[in-house]
Amino acid sequence: MSVEVHEVVMPELQGAEEITVGSWSKQRGEHVAEGETLMEVHTDKVNAEIPSPVAGVVEELLLEVGEPVKPGQAIARIAPE
Repeated sequence: MSVEVHEVVMPELQGAEEITVGSWSKQRGEHVAEGETLMEVHTDKVNAEIPSPVAGVVEELLLEVGEPVKPGQAIARIAPE
């Protein structure tokens, strides 16, 4: 039986098109609860915390700090527990 890994995507942020990864609150192998902050991002208008849509273990972070990200782009993979 294989475990379905959840791919987390960047949500829309008040119409912002220029979004940059500020910092990761979780690292690979760490547990994250649903709604817990996964990362912080910066836009030209706001700094925002991006919550995890699911609980589980962070399998992979797909972006480095300082990288640009667009709404709908995959940012991380989380395996359910």
